[in-house]
Amino acid sequence: MGKEVDTLKKWNRVFILTFITSKFDHDIAVKYKNDYFYKTVNINKWTKLLHVLFLPILPNFFAARSSIRFAFHIITMIKKNNIEAVHAEYSSMGQYFGLIRWLFPSIKINLVEHDVTIQSYERMRDSAAGIIKFYYEWQCKLIKKAEASYCRKADTVIVFNEKDKSLIQKYYKIKDVRVLNPYYGIDEKIEFQSNYTNKGKNICFLGQMSRKENYEAAYRLIQISKLIKKNIPDLQVYIVGNNPPQCLKAEENEYIHVTGYVEKVDSYILKCQLAVFPLLLGAGIKLKVLRSLALGVPVITGKIGAEGIDEEGKIIVLAESNTEYQLAVEELLNDDKKRQALSEKSKVYAINNFGWEKSIKTLRSLY
Repeated sequence: MGKEVDTLKKWNRVFILTFITSKFDHDIAVKYKNDYFYKTVNINKWTKLLHVLFLPILPNFFAARSSIRFAFHIITMIKKNNIEAVHAEYSSMGQYFGLIRWLFPSIKINLVEHDVTIQSYERMRDSAAGIIKFYYEWQCKLIKKAEASYCRKADTVIVFNEKDKSLIQKYYKIKDVRVLNPYYGIDEKIEFQSNYTNKGKNICFLGQMSRKENYEAAYRLIQISKLIKKNIPDLQVYIVGNNPPQCLKAEENEYIHVTGYVEKVDSYILKCQLAVFPLLLGAGIKLKVLRSLALGVPVITGKIGAEGIDEEGKIIVLAESNTEYQLAVEELLNDDKKRQALSEKSKVYAINNFGWEKSIKTLRSLY
Protein backbone atom coordinates (compact mmCIF):
# COMPACT_ATOMS: atom_id res chain seq x y z
CA MET A 1 0.00 0.00 0.00
CA GLY A 2 2.85 2.39 0.78
CA LYS A 3 4.10 2.42 -2.80
CA GLU A 4 0.61 3.21 -4.09
CA VAL A 5 0.35 6.12 -1.64
CA ASP A 6 3.76 7.49 -2.64
CA THR A 7 2.78 7.26 -6.32
CA LEU A 8 -0.62 8.90 -5.87
CA LYS A 9 0.94 11.75 -3.88
CA LYS A 10 2.81 12.84 -7.00
CA TRP A 11 -0.36 14.30 -8.51
CA ASN A 12 -2.94 14.31 -5.67
CA ARG A 13 -3.51 15.31 -2.08
CA VAL A 14 -3.76 11.95 -0.31
CA PHE A 15 -5.45 11.42 3.06
CA ILE A 16 -4.88 8.06 4.77
CA LEU A 17 -7.26 6.31 7.14
CA THR A 18 -6.19 2.89 8.37
CA PHE A 19 -6.62 0.34 11.12
CA ILE A 20 -3.84 -0.46 13.57
CA THR A 21 -3.74 -4.23 14.07
CA SER A 22 -0.04 -5.03 14.58
CA LYS A 23 3.25 -3.71 15.94
CA PHE A 24 4.24 -2.75 12.40
CA ASP A 25 1.07 -0.64 12.05
CA HIS A 26 1.69 0.89 15.47
CA ASP A 27 5.25 1.89 14.61
CA ILE A 28 4.05 3.66 11.47
CA ALA A 29 1.29 5.41 13.44
CA VAL A 30 3.83 6.72 15.95
CA LYS A 31 5.97 8.04 13.11
CA TYR A 32 3.03 9.96 11.58
CA LYS A 33 1.08 10.84 14.74
CA ASN A 34 1.32 14.59 14.05
CA ASP A 35 0.55 14.29 10.33
CA TYR A 36 -2.76 15.96 9.44
CA PHE A 37 -3.14 13.67 6.42
CA TYR A 38 -2.88 10.45 8.46
CA LYS A 39 -5.60 9.02 10.75
CA THR A 40 -5.79 5.67 12.52
CA VAL A 41 -8.27 3.50 14.39
CA ASN A 42 -7.06 0.84 16.83
CA ILE A 43 -8.64 -2.60 16.83
CA ASN A 44 -7.55 -5.73 18.68
CA LYS A 45 -8.71 -9.33 19.01
CA TRP A 46 -11.38 -8.38 21.57
CA THR A 47 -12.94 -5.59 19.50
CA LYS A 48 -12.84 -7.88 16.47
CA LEU A 49 -14.67 -10.58 18.44
CA LEU A 50 -17.34 -8.12 19.59
CA HIS A 51 -17.90 -6.92 16.04
CA VAL A 52 -18.26 -10.52 14.84
CA LEU A 53 -20.79 -11.32 17.60
CA PHE A 54 -22.91 -8.23 16.97
CA LEU A 55 -22.86 -8.45 13.15
CA PRO A 56 -23.89 -12.03 12.29
CA ILE A 57 -25.25 -10.91 8.91
CA LEU A 58 -21.72 -10.12 7.76
CA PRO A 59 -18.98 -12.69 7.11
CA ASN A 60 -16.77 -12.88 10.19
CA PHE A 61 -13.74 -11.81 8.16
CA PHE A 62 -15.49 -8.54 7.19
CA ALA A 63 -17.35 -7.98 10.48
CA ALA A 64 -14.04 -8.00 12.37
CA ARG A 65 -13.18 -4.74 10.57
CA SER A 66 -16.47 -2.98 11.19
CA SER A 67 -16.07 0.18 13.22
CA ILE A 68 -18.32 3.16 13.97
CA ARG A 69 -15.21 5.25 14.66
CA PHE A 70 -13.75 4.28 11.31
CA ALA A 71 -17.00 5.23 9.54
CA PHE A 72 -17.07 8.56 11.41
CA HIS A 73 -13.51 9.35 10.33
CA ILE A 74 -14.34 8.51 6.71
CA ILE A 75 -17.31 10.88 6.65
CA THR A 76 -15.41 13.66 8.42
CA MET A 77 -12.35 13.30 6.21
CA ILE A 78 -14.33 13.37 2.96
CA LYS A 79 -16.49 16.33 3.99
CA LYS A 80 -13.76 18.43 5.57
CA ASN A 81 -11.24 18.01 2.75
CA ASN A 82 -13.57 17.92 -0.29
CA ILE A 83 -12.29 14.50 -1.26
CA GLU A 84 -13.27 13.43 -4.76
CA ALA A 85 -12.17 9.79 -4.78
CA VAL A 86 -11.81 6.91 -2.32
CA HIS A 87 -9.08 4.32 -2.89
CA ALA A 88 -10.03 1.36 -0.68
CA GLU A 89 -7.50 -1.39 0.05
CA TYR A 90 -8.89 -4.88 0.77
CA SER A 91 -12.40 -6.17 0.16
CA SER A 92 -13.44 -5.69 3.81
CA MET A 93 -13.41 -1.92 3.23
CA GLY A 94 -16.36 -2.39 0.89
CA GLN A 95 -18.74 -2.47 3.88
CA TYR A 96 -18.37 1.32 4.12
CA PHE A 97 -19.28 1.98 0.48
CA GLY A 98 -23.05 2.13 1.07
CA LEU A 99 -22.68 4.91 3.64
CA ILE A 100 -20.23 6.81 1.44
CA ARG A 101 -22.51 6.55 -1.60
CA TRP A 102 -25.52 7.69 0.42
CA LEU A 103 -23.81 10.79 1.80
CA PHE A 104 -21.59 11.58 -1.19
CA PRO A 105 -23.36 10.20 -4.30
CA SER A 106 -20.94 11.74 -6.81
CA ILE A 107 -17.72 10.49 -5.20
CA LYS A 108 -15.54 8.00 -7.09
CA ILE A 109 -14.76 4.70 -5.36
CA ASN A 110 -12.07 2.24 -6.41
CA LEU A 111 -11.62 -1.08 -4.59
CA VAL A 112 -8.34 -2.99 -4.50
CA GLU A 113 -8.98 -6.73 -4.12
CA HIS A 114 -5.68 -8.12 -2.81
CA ASP A 115 -7.13 -11.55 -3.42
CA VAL A 116 -10.58 -12.87 -4.27
CA THR A 117 -11.88 -13.56 -0.77
CA ILE A 118 -14.45 -16.14 -1.86
CA GLN A 119 -11.75 -18.25 -3.50
CA SER A 120 -9.67 -18.30 -0.33
CA TYR A 121 -12.66 -19.40 1.77
CA GLU A 122 -13.73 -22.01 -0.74
CA ARG A 123 -10.28 -23.56 -0.44
CA MET A 124 -10.55 -23.59 3.35
CA ARG A 125 -14.00 -25.17 3.07
CA ASP A 126 -12.75 -27.84 0.69
CA SER A 127 -9.85 -28.75 2.97
CA ALA A 128 -11.97 -28.87 6.15
CA ALA A 129 -14.06 -31.68 7.64
CA GLY A 130 -16.95 -32.09 10.06
CA ILE A 131 -18.43 -29.03 11.76
CA ILE A 132 -15.56 -26.82 10.52
CA LYS A 133 -16.59 -27.60 6.96
CA PHE A 134 -20.16 -26.48 7.71
CA TYR A 135 -18.79 -23.27 9.24
CA TYR A 136 -16.80 -22.44 6.11
CA GLU A 137 -19.77 -23.35 3.91
CA TRP A 138 -21.87 -20.81 5.84
CA GLN A 139 -19.12 -18.18 5.62
CA CYS A 140 -18.72 -18.78 1.86
CA LYS A 141 -22.38 -17.95 1.29
CA LEU A 142 -22.09 -14.73 3.30
CA ILE A 143 -18.81 -13.74 1.63
CA LYS A 144 -20.05 -14.28 -1.90
CA LYS A 145 -23.06 -12.06 -1.24
CA ALA A 146 -21.07 -9.33 0.54
CA GLU A 147 -18.10 -9.32 -1.83
CA ALA A 148 -20.43 -9.10 -4.83
CA SER A 149 -22.16 -6.10 -3.27
CA TYR A 150 -18.89 -4.34 -2.48
CA CYS A 151 -17.45 -4.88 -5.97
CA ARG A 152 -20.63 -3.64 -7.65
CA LYS A 153 -20.73 -0.48 -5.54
CA ALA A 154 -17.20 0.41 -6.66
CA ASP A 155 -16.58 2.32 -9.90
CA THR A 156 -13.51 0.19 -10.59
CA VAL A 157 -12.15 -3.01 -9.05
CA ILE A 158 -8.37 -3.38 -9.03
CA VAL A 159 -6.64 -6.77 -8.80
CA PHE A 160 -3.03 -7.96 -8.87
CA ASN A 161 -3.10 -10.50 -11.70
CA GLU A 162 -5.06 -11.56 -14.77
CA LYS A 163 -6.37 -14.70 -13.09
CA ASP A 164 -8.05 -12.68 -10.32
CA LYS A 165 -9.48 -10.35 -12.96
CA SER A 166 -11.13 -13.33 -14.65
CA LEU A 167 -12.44 -14.59 -11.30
CA ILE A 168 -13.99 -11.23 -10.38
CA GLN A 169 -15.63 -10.98 -13.79
CA LYS A 170 -16.86 -14.58 -13.55
CA TYR A 171 -18.19 -14.46 -9.98
CA TYR A 172 -19.61 -10.95 -9.87
CA LYS A 173 -20.10 -9.84 -13.51
CA ILE A 174 -17.96 -6.72 -13.00
CA LYS A 175 -16.97 -4.95 -16.22
CA ASP A 176 -14.34 -2.44 -15.11
CA VAL A 177 -11.55 -4.54 -13.58
CA ARG A 178 -7.95 -3.28 -13.83
CA VAL A 179 -4.72 -5.14 -13.14
CA LEU A 180 -2.11 -3.46 -10.95
CA ASN A 181 1.35 -4.93 -10.58
CA PRO A 182 1.84 -5.37 -6.83
CA TYR A 183 4.88 -3.70 -5.34
CA TYR A 184 7.03 -6.44 -3.89
CA GLY A 185 8.80 -4.14 -1.48
CA ILE A 186 12.47 -4.37 -2.36
CA ASP A 187 14.95 -2.12 -0.60
CA GLU A 188 16.57 -0.46 -3.63
CA LYS A 189 20.00 -0.51 -1.99
CA ILE A 190 20.10 -4.30 -2.02
CA GLU A 191 17.83 -5.09 -4.97
CA PHE A 192 20.59 -6.49 -7.15
CA GLN A 193 22.78 -7.91 -4.43
CA SER A 194 23.58 -11.57 -5.02
CA ASN A 195 22.71 -13.95 -2.22
CA TYR A 196 25.60 -16.19 -3.26
CA THR A 197 28.16 -14.09 -1.42
CA ASN A 198 26.79 -15.94 1.61
CA LYS A 199 27.74 -19.57 1.95
CA GLY A 200 25.51 -22.00 3.76
CA LYS A 201 22.50 -24.27 3.53
CA ASN A 202 19.78 -21.86 4.63
CA ILE A 203 16.09 -21.83 3.68
CA CYS A 204 13.31 -19.48 4.75
CA PHE A 205 9.56 -19.01 4.93
CA LEU A 206 8.03 -15.59 5.50
CA GLY A 207 4.51 -14.34 6.12
CA GLN A 208 2.05 -12.88 8.60
CA MET A 209 1.90 -15.80 11.03
CA SER A 210 -1.52 -14.96 12.45
CA ARG A 211 -2.98 -16.07 9.11
CA LYS A 212 -3.99 -19.73 9.01
CA GLU A 213 -2.52 -20.39 5.56
CA ASN A 214 0.87 -19.05 6.65
CA TYR A 215 1.37 -20.73 10.00
CA GLU A 216 0.13 -24.06 8.64
CA ALA A 217 2.55 -23.82 5.70
CA ALA A 218 5.39 -22.80 8.03
CA TYR A 219 4.67 -25.76 10.30
CA ARG A 220 4.63 -28.03 7.26
CA LEU A 221 8.03 -26.71 6.18
CA ILE A 222 9.43 -27.42 9.62
CA GLN A 223 8.30 -31.04 9.35
CA ILE A 224 9.80 -31.34 5.85
CA SER A 225 13.04 -29.78 7.07
CA LYS A 226 13.45 -32.54 9.67
CA LEU A 227 13.77 -35.00 6.79
CA ILE A 228 16.15 -32.71 4.88
CA LYS A 229 18.33 -32.30 7.97
CA LYS A 230 19.20 -36.00 7.85
CA ASN A 231 20.79 -35.53 4.42
CA ILE A 232 22.05 -31.95 4.86
CA PRO A 233 23.37 -31.71 8.44
CA ASP A 234 24.25 -27.99 8.25
CA LEU A 235 20.70 -26.96 7.23
CA GLN A 236 19.29 -23.81 8.86
CA VAL A 237 15.59 -22.88 8.65
CA TYR A 238 14.25 -19.35 9.22
CA ILE A 239 10.51 -18.85 9.84
CA VAL A 240 10.06 -15.08 9.55
CA GLY A 241 6.88 -13.19 10.38
CA ASN A 242 4.77 -11.42 12.96
CA ASN A 243 2.71 -13.21 15.65
CA PRO A 244 3.90 -16.83 15.34
CA PRO A 245 1.59 -19.20 17.27
CA GLN A 246 2.87 -21.44 20.04
CA CYS A 247 2.91 -24.51 17.78
CA LEU A 248 5.68 -22.83 15.76
CA LYS A 249 7.59 -21.44 18.73
CA ALA A 250 7.63 -24.92 20.26
CA GLU A 251 9.59 -26.22 17.24
CA GLU A 252 12.58 -23.90 17.76
CA ASN A 253 15.95 -25.58 18.16
CA GLU A 254 19.56 -25.17 17.03
CA TYR A 255 18.59 -25.09 13.33
CA ILE A 256 14.92 -23.96 13.30
CA HIS A 257 14.60 -20.24 14.01
CA VAL A 258 11.16 -18.64 14.53
CA THR A 259 11.90 -14.92 14.48
CA GLY A 260 8.57 -13.23 15.11
CA TYR A 261 8.40 -9.61 13.93
CA VAL A 262 11.55 -8.33 12.22
CA GLU A 263 12.18 -4.82 10.97
CA LYS A 264 14.16 -5.83 7.87
CA VAL A 265 12.71 -8.92 6.19
CA ASP A 266 15.11 -8.63 3.24
CA SER A 267 18.12 -9.33 5.44
CA TYR A 268 16.67 -12.74 6.32
CA ILE A 269 15.74 -13.57 2.73
CA LEU A 270 19.25 -12.69 1.56
CA LYS A 271 20.73 -14.87 4.28
CA CYS A 272 19.11 -17.87 2.60
CA GLN A 273 19.83 -19.85 -0.53
CA LEU A 274 16.16 -20.81 -1.04
CA ALA A 275 12.71 -19.51 -0.12
CA VAL A 276 10.23 -22.35 0.39
CA PHE A 277 6.46 -21.88 0.62
CA PRO A 278 4.49 -25.16 1.00
CA LEU A 279 1.11 -23.41 0.98
CA LEU A 280 -2.13 -25.38 0.91
CA LEU A 281 -4.52 -22.46 1.51
CA GLY A 282 -4.89 -18.84 0.46
CA ALA A 283 -5.68 -17.05 -2.77
CA GLY A 284 -4.29 -14.37 -5.03
CA ILE A 285 -0.75 -13.33 -5.75
CA LYS A 286 1.82 -13.92 -2.99
CA LEU A 287 4.04 -10.89 -2.41
CA LYS A 288 6.48 -13.00 -0.39
CA VAL A 289 7.08 -15.12 -3.49
CA LEU A 290 7.63 -12.06 -5.71
CA ARG A 291 9.87 -10.45 -3.11
CA SER A 292 12.08 -13.52 -2.89
CA LEU A 293 12.35 -13.84 -6.68
CA ALA A 294 13.24 -10.16 -7.08
CA LEU A 295 16.01 -10.53 -4.50
CA GLY A 296 17.45 -13.41 -6.47
CA VAL A 297 16.47 -16.13 -4.02
CA PRO A 298 15.02 -19.12 -5.92
CA VAL A 299 11.54 -20.14 -4.82
CA ILE A 300 10.09 -23.59 -4.29
CA THR A 301 6.31 -23.63 -3.93
CA GLY A 302 3.12 -25.26 -5.23
CA LYS A 303 0.31 -24.12 -7.48
CA ILE A 304 -1.20 -21.91 -4.78
CA GLY A 305 2.10 -20.13 -4.07
CA ALA A 306 2.83 -19.70 -7.79
CA GLU A 307 -0.68 -18.42 -8.56
CA GLY A 308 -0.65 -15.33 -10.74
CA ILE A 309 3.16 -15.31 -10.91
CA ASP A 310 4.50 -18.41 -12.68
CA GLU A 311 1.99 -21.25 -12.63
CA GLU A 312 3.83 -23.14 -15.37
CA GLY A 313 7.03 -23.36 -13.34
CA LYS A 314 9.32 -21.59 -15.80
CA ILE A 315 11.19 -19.87 -12.95
CA ILE A 316 9.56 -21.16 -9.78
CA VAL A 317 10.39 -24.74 -8.82
CA LEU A 318 7.00 -26.41 -8.39
CA ALA A 319 6.31 -29.02 -5.71
CA GLU A 320 3.15 -30.34 -4.06
CA SER A 321 3.87 -33.35 -1.85
CA ASN A 322 6.26 -33.28 1.10
CA THR A 323 8.57 -35.64 -0.77
CA GLU A 324 8.66 -33.30 -3.80
CA TYR A 325 9.56 -30.38 -1.54
CA GLN A 326 12.28 -32.38 0.17
CA LEU A 327 13.87 -33.52 -3.07
CA ALA A 328 13.69 -30.04 -4.64
CA VAL A 329 15.34 -28.39 -1.62
CA GLU A 330 18.08 -31.00 -1.40
CA GLU A 331 18.83 -30.82 -5.13
CA LEU A 332 19.17 -27.04 -5.21
CA LEU A 333 21.11 -26.74 -1.97
CA ASN A 334 23.61 -29.26 -3.32
CA ASP A 335 23.94 -27.72 -6.80
CA ASP A 336 25.47 -24.24 -6.59
CA LYS A 337 25.61 -23.68 -10.35
CA LYS A 338 21.98 -24.58 -10.95
CA ARG A 339 20.87 -22.46 -8.02
CA GLN A 340 22.88 -19.43 -9.11
CA ALA A 341 21.54 -19.65 -12.67
CA LEU A 342 18.02 -19.80 -11.25
CA SER A 343 18.78 -16.81 -9.04
CA GLU A 344 19.68 -14.59 -11.99
CA LYS A 345 16.63 -15.72 -13.96
CA SER A 346 14.38 -15.08 -10.94
CA LYS A 347 15.49 -11.45 -10.61
CA VAL A 348 15.05 -10.73 -14.30
CA TYR A 349 11.63 -12.42 -14.37
CA ALA A 350 10.29 -10.46 -11.37
CA ILE A 351 11.55 -7.10 -12.61
CA ASN A 352 10.43 -7.59 -16.23
CA ASN A 353 6.97 -8.96 -15.45
CA PHE A 354 6.08 -7.14 -12.24
CA GLY A 355 7.77 -3.75 -12.56
CA TRP A 356 6.08 -0.74 -10.98
CA GLU A 357 5.96 1.26 -14.24
CA LYS A 358 2.79 -0.52 -15.36
CA SER A 359 1.14 0.26 -12.04
CA ILE A 360 1.95 3.97 -12.35
CA LYS A 361 0.12 4.05 -15.71
CA THR A 362 -2.90 2.22 -14.24
CA LEU A 363 -3.13 4.54 -11.22
CA ARG A 364 -2.68 7.64 -13.40
CA SER A 365 -5.60 6.55 -15.58
CA LEU A 366 -7.84 6.26 -12.50
CA TYR A 367 -6.83 9.44 -10.67
